[in-house]
Amino acid sequence: MPQAHFSFVLVPGFSLVAFSCAIDALRGANLILDQSYYDWDSLSPDGAHVISSSDIEVPTISLGEKPETDLIAICGGVSSHTYENDDLTNWLHAQAKQAKRIGAISDGSYIAAEAGLFDHVPSTIHWRCQDAYRERFPNLDIKASMLEISDKRFSCAGGTASLDLMLHFIREEHGGELVSLIAQNFFHDTVRDGTREQHLMNAFRIAGKNPILSEAILLMESHLEQRLSIAQIAERVNISRRQLDRIFQQSMNKSPQEFYRDLRLTRASILLVQTNMSVGEIAVGCGFQTASHLGQYFKQQFGDTPGAYRKSFGASI
Repeated sequence: MPQAHFSFVLVPGFSLVAFSCAIDALRGANLILDQSYYDWDSLSPDGAHVISSSDIEVPTISLGEKPETDLIAICGGVSSHTYENDDLTNWLHAQAKQAKRIGAISDGSYIAAEAGLFDHVPSTIHWRCQDAYRERFPNLDIKASMLEISDKRFSCAGGTASLDLMLHFIREEHGGELVSLIAQNFFHDTVRDGTREQHLMNAFRIAGKNPILSEAILLMESHLEQRLSIAQIAERVNISRRQLDRIFQQSMNKSPQEFYRDLRLTRASILLVQTNMSVGEIAVGCGFQTASHLGQYFKQQFGDTPGAYRKSFGASI
């Protein structure tokens, strides 16, 4: 007889990797415990099949058919920032009043935050959504961590971080030895917790081989709106401007100016798709003087104007 029941609310475009990592952790616990300690179900507002970001359909039961549950996880993905469903919001409010443990996996944080579930606790989301999430919920305590776990709320960055999230809950029930065995079974050599920050850019991971380059990129990423000059960055990492130019050319095959501009353009592309900010507001927020200044470089980078990019991406969602 199962002793812990977990409910996963699937929204269109949910991350199949994040969802499968979560339920496989529970399956792994049952396997090692040699009993069905955990069971789970997949929910949606109407009980229909829900299509993941990988175009794979997963059957669900409706919210009203849900059995008594111990934990509710909203599984989000690529289009969660556009998802609205009053039935789900009302149901989440009702579950919160019953003091249920509720949280989000990946971009499901948008839905949880919109329902007010993260009003008084820290939360996180996939790194690609961090800027848009902050813009949409400026009053929330938003972290760049892999996991955020409070008494009755939780969130995780998605992907394989959902495995770490479930391992945290399993550890609460059964201790570290079982978690270690599950992690070994998945070749997951390090169980990550809330102290581990997400790496924000692939380039930043590459730059980890060079501490000076890492520090310079981190400065750029933390000053996208209020830009630093390249000379200021060189001064802060204690090298000459010429040395900084050489390091970027050798490691990134582009100048510091080009790399910095690409970071700001990437942020602009995300805000165009995931927020309702005007192009002018996005331009200022990404360190460009005007909307036309942004548009000039944006078209070079993405082959389209900011407005057309927003329209075409929105249509695809």
